Amino acid sequence: MPKNVVKGFHKRTPPPPNGGPPPLSGEAVIRIDFCAVFAFLFDFFGGIWYTVIASILQRKRNGGMKMKLWKKVLSAATAGVLCLGSVGVTGMQSVLESVGAVLSASAKVPYEYDGIYGDLYYSIADNGEIKIMGCNEDAVTVEIPSEIDGKTVTSIGDNAFSDCRGLTEITIPDSVTSIRTGAFSNCSGLTEITIPDSVTRIRNSTFSGCSSLIEIMMPDSVMSIGNSAFSGCSSLTEITIPDNVTMIQAYVFSGCSSLSEIMIPDGVTSINEDAFSGCSSLKKIMMPDSVTSIGEKAFYGCSSLTEIMIPDSMMSIWAYAFCDCGNLTEITIPNSVTSIKGGAFSGCSSLTAITIPDSVTSIEETVFSGCTNLTAVTIPDSVTSIGGGAFSDCSSLTQIAIPDGVTSIGDWAFQDCSSLTEITIPDGVTSIGECAFVGCSSLTEITIPDSVTGIGRATFSGCSSLTAITIPDSVWIIESYAFSDCDNLTIYGYVDSYAQEYATENNIPFVALDKPTTTTTTTEITTTTEETTTTEETTTTATETPATTTTTETTTITEKITTTTTETTATTTTTTPTTPTLSKGDVDNSGGIDSTDIFYTMLYIANVAVGNDGGLTAEQIAAADVDGNGIVDSTDSFYIMYYVALHGAGHNTSWEEVLAK
Repeated sequence: MPKNVVKGFHKRTPPPPNGGPPPLSGEAVIRIDFCAVFAFLFDFFGGIWYTVIASILQRKRNGGMKMKLWKKVLSAATAGVLCLGSVGVTGMQSVLESVGAVLSASAKVPYEYDGIYGDLYYSIADNGEIKIMGCNEDAVTVEIPSEIDGKTVTSIGDNAFSDCRGLTEITIPDSVTSIRTGAFSNCSGLTEITIPDSVTRIRNSTFSGCSSLIEIMMPDSVMSIGNSAFSGCSSLTEITIPDNVTMIQAYVFSGCSSLSEIMIPDGVTSINEDAFSGCSSLKKIMMPDSVTSIGEKAFYGCSSLTEIMIPDSMMSIWAYAFCDCGNLTEITIPNSVTSIKGGAFSGCSSLTAITIPDSVTSIEETVFSGCTNLTAVTIPDSVTSIGGGAFSDCSSLTQIAIPDGVTSIGDWAFQDCSSLTEITIPDGVTSIGECAFVGCSSLTEITIPDSVTGIGRATFSGCSSLTAITIPDSVWIIESYAFSDCDNLTIYGYVDSYAQEYATENNIPFVALDKPTTTTTTTEITTTTEETTTTEETTTTATETPATTTTTETTTITEKITTTTTETTATTTTTTPTTPTLSKGDVDNSGGIDSTDIFYTMLYIANVAVGNDGGLTAEQIAAADVDGNGIVDSTDSFYIMYYVALHGAGHNTSWEEVLAK
């Protein structure tokens, strides 16, 4: 049977009243050619005639011919051309009308087909099997036969019934083993359908947009359901996923706004992106232990979901997986989860408490953003970073403990946590992002740890109840608007620090803090010891430069703001020194004396000069004290440099010779 081929147009059309194929015939083709021939002849002879007339007129002007004779010739020839042209034009009009009828009848058939059976178009494969290719768009009830002319119907082609909006009922025979992509998409009048046991796969978008579909029966033979297979089936109230299905594909039930409950079979290992997004009536979902991953936006906008059980097998929860699940009150994250991606629980406005397992190492951006009823969060010690906006708009959160392992707090991390009254930033934090605590209007005081070097832009802006903040010496930059609208703020810091400079420049009250008292004790290697108890009464007066007292065993650095009298009882160990184990001048114990030893010696001298710990052990100090006067100073560094220079020039000079010079 020759194929009827009409391509490049939109869709199907009902067959003509006599039941035959659309009027695409040889006659139409001949008339199109006939019309084209006449058009060509008209143009051809018209052009010649124009040339002849122009030539004759030119000769007349030149007086070279008699016009009476030519008038007769011209009149006859012109009449002939016009007659020929009129036939062509009339033929063209007739042909165009016929072609228009053909195109109108076939413009909606964008596929090849071999025959028509009732409202159905079909094709015949080389093996004799029949595929349903399309349907009359006006069809209401369709029964697909198992055979046509003795040939078995085995498949329904791509988009075969797509956009048949008047179709309300269809029967699929057991002979059909394949239903192709988009086969029933946008059949908005279809209310129910039964898939036969012979079908093993439902492909992408097969029933997408079937907005009136209430019920669908899928057999156990189905092993896979494609992307968006039931997306937009807004009237579907329940569905049973066959046990052989191992993956819930992307968008498969997206927009099924009437679906209230679904059970996922034990074999499923992953729920992909947007699988149930927009299922606004879904209240409960049961996930088996086989599920290891919940994809991005998998349950996005499931606003009626009140509870969900995440199995212990779960390893990752992707971005926005439960975003805007406004009725979700409780969720338990198992210890198997190692990754919670950005926005996973954002907008869960009914969630009151959550515990993050020890397996999680970071809280990513906006994970709990907009959880307006969240009052308590437990963050494990394993967490090292809190991402931008992680707890933004958690307006009921009153307190939160940031674990010691956290090193960074992201931008907007606690933005508008308006009930937060207290927060402790651990010593390990090195970075606090912009606007991290903006709008925390109940926060009263906060201490910045020594590990922080800067306070970002608008970090505490709008913290209207903040009365005290302690800023360490380590902070060397405070960016613009850091404390805007903190009208009752007092900054606590150290004299001559950047905090004091910032407070002065911005008219913020400043209170100076005492420098911490530090004691450095050095111990010689000893062979004999003798314990004695000494009572010493000292008077110390406030000074900008620390007072330093040095003994053989102990160096004490103190600074007081007020004059005090203290009585100190100390236990002193008297030692009998022995020869140091490090060679003279070999401060880094490398076995040689070089520029590194010079560097360590000079660094020690500089640190001690400003009241800091020199950073060397007792043995290293003894090795640096090359002149043996009990003090490491610039003389010792000079001698070490001199020694290195001599040996670098090839002079094997001994220490005795160096010190004697």
